[in-house]
Amino acid sequence: MNEFLMICERIVPEIVSVLKERYKILNHLVYEEPIGRRTLATATDLPERTVRSHIELMRANGLVDIYKPGIFLTDEGQSIVPKLRNFLNELDRINELESRLTEALSIDRVIITPTEGTLMVKKLGFAAAKLLQELLEPDSVVAISGGSTMAAVAEEMPILPFNPTVVPARGGVGAVVEYQANVIASVLAERLRGTYKMLHLPDGLSQDSLHMLMTCEPQIKEIGDLISRTDVLLFGIGTAMRMADQRHIADDVRKQLVDNHAVGEALGQYCDMDGKLIYSTNNIGLSLPDVAKVPNVIAVAGGQEKASAIIGVMRACQKGILIIDEQAAEGMRQLLQISAL
Repeated sequence: MNEFLMICERIVPEIVSVLKERYKILNHLVYEEPIGRRTLATATDLPERTVRSHIELMRANGLVDIYKPGIFLTDEGQSIVPKLRNFLNELDRINELESRLTEALSIDRVIITPTEGTLMVKKLGFAAAKLLQELLEPDSVVAISGGSTMAAVAEEMPILPFNPTVVPARGGVGAVVEYQANVIASVLAERLRGTYKMLHLPDGLSQDSLHMLMTCEPQIKEIGDLISRTDVLLFGIGTAMRMADQRHIADDVRKQLVDNHAVGEALGQYCDMDGKLIYSTNNIGLSLPDVAKVPNVIAVAGGQEKASAIIGVMRACQKGILIIDEQAAEGMRQLLQISAL
């Protein structure tokens, strides 16, 4: 995928629209030159004023010439048309795959970012940070899960005065402090000039322990109530067995996950590829069944090895905006048996 075009479409989509209009004009000139502005406007189904503006700019850039018989392509204009055609065809294929995956998963939207080796997580974080900016309103409650991808979202967020309250979506898991939901929530809140609440609670406590804490600790109850009022939820997706390893899940539960073909994990919930919940860890915070109550949901994951996990989790959610990279998208296309584009 041509990264420049993807960046243009995400940040300044009007540039891609202009690019497509100018390609339409140049491509028509390949087959029908010379041609007048009015005839060209009719042939391309563009307003004559728009055609005139495009032609003047492309003439100044040396792509077209205007003589008495009409408009001609220059040699440079001739050479640029096939290159531009390839770029736009590539962009359209990504857009088509996004649409097909959205339909197959029955969710709100799929966004595909470039796969760039070690930069993959950074690009996923950038795309999610940009989307969050579009969804945020002043004084929103934002819940975010842990993990390296969510850490990238916080790092890629520019400093903006949205003044949200940021909370961890669930209690902590994993050994890397920087990837803990509490830490990520504090970083994101700082970038957005907001406040944050920490949930000092390990994942996987017994149901009795959780009930006692909610009853005896007003601060934990306050945070739990705040999490339940989430306006925007961001979470990552992991493969089931890798997350079971991180949580040091007991052998009998691991057997349950294997026997029931669990593929993905998000928010402490393990599910199979059909979206059926196989096992849930006890915690205070949001879980996959709670997603239906959250107005705005953003799920982020990358890598072809996570394709089945992403499918399972998003089928369990049945809503939200999914941000993935090209490799994950291709793996999902194959598993969902979507025909090649």
